[in-house]
Amino acid sequence: MGLLMGLVGDVRTLFRQEFQLMRDEFYAETRKAWQAAVSIGVGIGLVVIGGVFALMMIVQMLHQFAKLPLWASYGATGIILLAVGSALVIRATQALQDFTVIPRRTLDSMKEDAQWIKDHMPSNKI
Repeated sequence: MGLLMGLVGDVRTLFRQEFQLMRDEFYAETRKAWQAAVSIGVGIGLVVIGGVFALMMIVQMLHQFAKLPLWASYGATGIILLAVGSALVIRATQALQDFTVIPRRTLDSMKEDAQWIKDHMPSNKI
C-alpha cells in the first residue's frame, strides 16, 4: 500500500511539473509573438515617419542636383521607401512563423510520462 501511495504522490508531482512546464512554454511563445507584433508596429511607424521626411528631402535633392523633374524625383524616392518598408514587414512576419500556441515539448513529455506510468503500473489482471 505504501508503494502505491508513493507512486500516486510521484504521479501528482510529475503532473504538477508538467503543468508548470506547459505554462512556461506557453509564456515563452506568447512573448515571442508579442515581440514580433511590437516589431511590426514599430517598423510600420518608422516607415511612415521616415518616409515622409526622406521623401521631402530626397525629392528636393534629386530635383536640384540631378536635374530630374519633380515627378521623377517623387517616383524614385517612393520606390526606395517601398523597398525598406517591405523588408521590415517581411522580417517581422518571418519571426511570427515560428510562433505556436501548442506546447509541443510539454505534450511530448506528458505522453512519455503517461506511457511510463502505464508500463510500470501494477496490472489488476488475474
